[in-house]
Amino acid sequence: MNNALSSKSWLWQILGFGLGAWLFWTVVQGAMQAGDFSALREADPMLLGLMLLLSLASSICNAALFTSVSRPLRNQPSLSLRRMVPLNFSCGALNYAPFRLGALARVAWHVRVDGMNASRVSALMAMAGGWYLLVGLAAFGALWLQPSGGWSALGVALILMPMGWGLGRLLVAKLPGGLFREARPMLNDARASLECAALRMLDVVCFTARLLVGACILDIELGLAEGVLLAVVATFASLVPFGRLGFREAGVAGAAGAIGGIDPGLRDQLSLLDSAAEAAAYVPLGLTLSVLWLRPHFKRVQSNAC
Repeated sequence: MNNALSSKSWLWQILGFGLGAWLFWTVVQGAMQAGDFSALREADPMLLGLMLLLSLASSICNAALFTSVSRPLRNQPSLSLRRMVPLNFSCGALNYAPFRLGALARVAWHVRVDGMNASRVSALMAMAGGWYLLVGLAAFGALWLQPSGGWSALGVALILMPMGWGLGRLLVAKLPGGLFREARPMLNDARASLECAALRMLDVVCFTARLLVGACILDIELGLAEGVLLAVVATFASLVPFGRLGFREAGVAGAAGAIGGIDPGLRDQLSLLDSAAEAAAYVPLGLTLSVLWLRPHFKRVQSNAC
């Protein structure tokens, strides 16, 4: 039975990665059909550098989220920011490969290096993902109620987030025993919750700013509210369990098309430029850290166990 489930899981992962590759190629074809890459060729290096810096800042926010969300856990060594930052870059780079290798590496790290049990790791990952969903859905709701964006939309989002947090507490109470015991302190800690909300909002700001800079490079008129919408879509699309490739690019390009008023070729170029800025931050640094930092840590733990 387990072998059958494992075979099905691998099959779904292969099909999902193939779909992602096809979506990516579709976006690339759409960008190439536009034919005019002069804006990219003549892009200000300072703006390209700013997109790279925003990608680095986003990764650090995600690393800090794991540090904050894990702080209330008892009998657990601190997931310090000093260790979570390189881990996040390593896992981010590996997530471009099939089968979400980055997520598997993160789980293996928390089990083998941090000494967590399966319930604690599951609760930690669920809580981190829950903050992604909470802030993203609050942003969607705010823009739906206040399409013009601005301070009024921010106010609505700040109202919706505590409501979602309260609903999350009710849902956590329905989790199986082990997961409930592990997730409850992470959700009930007010300081950790405020830190996580602030970090996720800052991450959305980084995503939004990167998209707005990309739109500026391509001479696309993109408002702040539209930038936030695309940022949330990009965040959600990055969580697809079949790998990072393709789904994010197609999601952003599709959402940009739904906004209207953006040339199809340019919206595809914007999607690819945004993804390239993130990949330029994650892949070289992440792969280097995977070899020089992540792998030696796993080897050290294995040798100590022997």
